[in-house]
Amino acid sequence: MDRLAAHVVATALLTAALAAVPLALAKPTSEASTFKVALPAATATPSASAAASAVTSNPAPTSTPTPKSTPTKPELVPIPCPDAFQVGTTSYAHWHGMIAFSVKQFYSPKCHSVYGYAYPWLQFREQKQHYDLGMAVFDLTHDAIVGARTFVNGTAGPDFWSAPFVPTAGTCTQGLAHVFFPDTETDTFTDKFCL
Repeated sequence: MDRLAAHVVATALLTAALAAVPLALAKPTSEASTFKVALPAATATPSASAAASAVTSNPAPTSTPTPKSTPTKPELVPIPCPDAFQVGTTSYAHWHGMIAFSVKQFYSPKCHSVYGYAYPWLQFREQKQHYDLGMAVFDLTHDAIVGARTFVNGTAGPDFWSAPFVPTAGTCTQGLAHVFFPDTETDTFTDKFCL
């Protein structure tokens, strides 16, 4: 798949995911061990499924009804395995001539996972511009976007991680950040990393 086709696919997937994210998100946090992010239902993790089944197996007392219009609470997502290290060089997403984001890819030998990562630069954050971000890993070997996560209004930053992706031997990947700036959008890919 060439870059234009990858951009079209990424835009379609991330636009659909952003449309599914509730508008009422938690305040940004800078906690070192976890950060809050609303995940679309299609990308729920096994831990979220287990929590959901635990809630359904132990229903709330009938005397305390739960309003149906209450938004779902953002899931706490741990940062990658502690042994994760950057693979390849850093790429940069630009907006109006300034570097807006550093985009990287990380690999964890212990968890055998790769992660996409983005960090908005202070010079961009000081502009106080609205932006939405889609983080993922692009699996070059299987021509697929994997580990996609969305962040609306920059919530959960300043460190943005994709979901982990466990590649098979011989798989090549790139970190991928798709940024929706106020007046444009862009894809930024890292260097290729192969196992």
